[in-house]
Parts: sequence; structure tokens; C-alpha cells
Amino acid sequence: MSVKRVITVFSAAILLAGAHFPLSADSFQVRFPVGKSSLDTSYTYNIRACARVREALSAPGSGKITVTAYSSPEGKFSRNKQLTRLRAASVADFLYSLPDIDTSRVSLVLVNEDWEGVKSYLKRSNKEWKQDALDIINSSTGDKKALLQDLWVGEAWEDLLRNCFPALRRVSVEVEESASQPAQGHIDGPEIIFNQGGSKVPSSVFSQLKELAKTDSNTLYIYIKASPEGTEAGNQKLSMRRAEAIEALLRQYGYAGSVGVQYRGEDWAGLLEAVKSASDMPEKDYVIDILSDKILDRDSRKKSLQAVCYGRTWLRLMDTEMAGLRKAVVSPYMIL
Repeated sequence: MSVKRVITVFSAAILLAGAHFPLSADSFQVRFPVGKSSLDTSYTYNIRACARVREALSAPGSGKITVTAYSSPEGKFSRNKQLTRLRAASVADFLYSLPDIDTSRVSLVLVNEDWEGVKSYLKRSNKEWKQDALDIINSSTGDKKALLQDLWVGEAWEDLLRNCFPALRRVSVEVEESASQPAQGHIDGPEIIFNQGGSKVPSSVFSQLKELAKTDSNTLYIYIKASPEGTEAGNQKLSMRRAEAIEALLRQYGYAGSVGVQYRGEDWAGLLEAVKSASDMPEKDYVIDILSDKILDRDSRKKSLQAVCYGRTWLRLMDTEMAGLRKAVVSPYMIL
């Protein structure tokens, strides 16, 4: 059995909102100052962590890369949500700048406010107000931040600001061995298909989202992919806007739990399968050869496809085979 190699950069914990896992023995972290989202190699031990990431990604057999961004809970939720997205983008830009990185390997995950990290800190503490704070965080009613700020005449909140929150402003990077990557299985939940370039949630899934909003699950997960047209940065931003639109509807329908977002990149594998299923594409075999070529990087693959039949094939792919790839799935289940 192959062994999974995990290099965690930027801090402890991995994967979606509401999920927290301890650091492995060989973990490293890059942290962010309060209110900041740019990757600063001069801050704490970030330069050392970045060097270890480069080393891990240059090792033979490195495969899928999961980038998980977090914010600490102080401040307004809207600002924390923005910081999480910007921190993920800054780390993704760092990874994309490295030589010979296949950007299709990179998946982004957002944890807007890391309450699980706060709970983990409290469980390890010996403060007299520890259980009261845990009860507040675990409660589904009331303003958690306001209640914590009042706890023990502000002593609890001051302790969290000083000793807990700084470690939560982070991004983690997990690098898997290529042979150890699990197959992506079916995710139960409503499938949402977006129009090209759009982020408006289609009304056909409103009733399903309403039902999900009534769930007693503490966390809902949005798994989202992009079709390969457009730039990588543009597809990433568009996918995040789509996830925000989905979350806004869930909130409108009364959902009060956490929402985790995992951006799984451009769906080149889905495009290959769609082309294989096409029955009226004369140049089908040639397109399949391009999509299956492991030597081509993302941009070379795209340019090769755009050159087929003087661009007519690429236009057809955007109109037909890519139409079902602008997709999100919302589920109460975490998929690793």
C-alpha cells in the first residue's frame, strides 16, 4: 500500500469548514498577520515553509495538491470570508509560479471562520471558563462572538485573541503521492449547472436547496468545478462567485450552519469523458489524443485544441461538451 505524504503549510488542520485534523509530524505552516491576505515570506517562519513546499513538489511522484485557507473568527464574517478567499488565491499564485507545476493538480478549499480550531484550542486548555466557551460555540442559537466577548467580563475573548486566533490565520498545503490519490466518487446532493460566465443559480434547484437548508447537519459542503475555457485565475474567481451565490441562497432559506467550499479546478477529465461520448464530432479521435496527452501542460493543451479545424472545434466544445462542466454539488457529506 502506498503511503500518503502530507506537507501542511500555513498551519494545522485540513479540509472543509467544520472539519479539523491535527498536524502530522512533518507539518509546516505559513501564517498571516491579522487582516492580511498576501503571502509574506518575511513573516514568522514562512520562508522556511515555502522552501519545504518547493522541495515536496519537486520530489518524484508528487500528485494532488490541496490548498486549504482559513480565517480566525474575530471581525465581521463578510471580511473574514474575503480574507479566506484572498489567502487561498495568494498561495495558489505562489504554487503556480513554481516551475513544472501542473495547475490541474491544485484544489482550493475555504474555511471562512475556523470555529473547529477554536474548539480544539479550548479542549487543550485548563481555563475555568473552558466549558462555558465550548457550550457557546456548540450552541445553534445566539451570537457566538458577542457571548464569548462577554464571558468572564471579557477575559475569555482576550485569551482567544492573544493565544488562539493568531494560529488560525493560515493556509495549509497537502501534497499527495500520485499513486495514493483516491478516485473521486459520486457526491450525493443537488447538481447545479451554471451558464457560461455566469454565477446565477438556476431556479430549477431552488426547491432542493430549500430542503438542504432545513437539514440538521452542522455543515454543508459545496464542491465546485469549472470548465476549461477562460483563464485559470478567471475560472477560479468565477467558481468562488458561484459558491457565494449558492451559500447566499442557503442562508436566505434559513440555513444557519457552516458552509465549506472546495474548488476542484478545471474539469479536464470531465471534458475528455464528454468528448468520448460525443457521436457527431468528426475530429473526435484527434481531440481525445490531445486531451489524453500527459506531456502537454494546461496552456499547450488548450492551444492545441483551439487550433483544431481553425478554432471551430473549440467553439463547439464550449457550446456543447463543456456545458455540463460548469458545475457545483451541494452535500451534507464530506468527501476527502
